[in-house]
Amino acid sequence: MAEEGTKVTIRMGPLEIQKMEDYMAENDIGNRSDFIRDAINGYIEAQKADMSDAGNEGGLFVHLNDVQLATLENLKQDGICFTTEEFVRKCVLDRIVSTESEQDSISRSLKAAQLASKMK
Repeated sequence: MAEEGTKVTIRMGPLEIQKMEDYMAENDIGNRSDFIRDAINGYIEAQKADMSDAGNEGGLFVHLNDVQLATLENLKQDGICFTTEEFVRKCVLDRIVSTESEQDSISRSLKAAQLASKMK
C-alpha cells in the first residue's frame, strides 16, 4: 500500500543519481523516497544546529553511529557522565593534555591558592 502524502518530483543528473544509489547500497537504505526524506530531515536538523551554535566561536561537530550514541547514552544512564557531550569532551582532552601537564597545572594552581590565602 502506498504511503499517503504529497508527491514531489525532482530532476537529478546521472552523477547525483549514482552517488545517491551508491550511498543507499552502502548504508542499506531501502528506497529513494526514504533516502530523500532522511536527507531533508538531516539538512533541517543540521541547519538548526548551526543556528543554535551561531553565537559560539569555534566548535566541532562529531558524527557518531547509532551504536556509539547508544553506548554514550548507556554511560550517562550508568552515571559515568552527566552528558554525552561532557564525556566526549573529556575523552578528547585526555588525549590532548598529558597527565604530566595536568599534574603540573594542578600543582601550580594549588601553590597559587596557598600563596593567596597567606596574603589575606
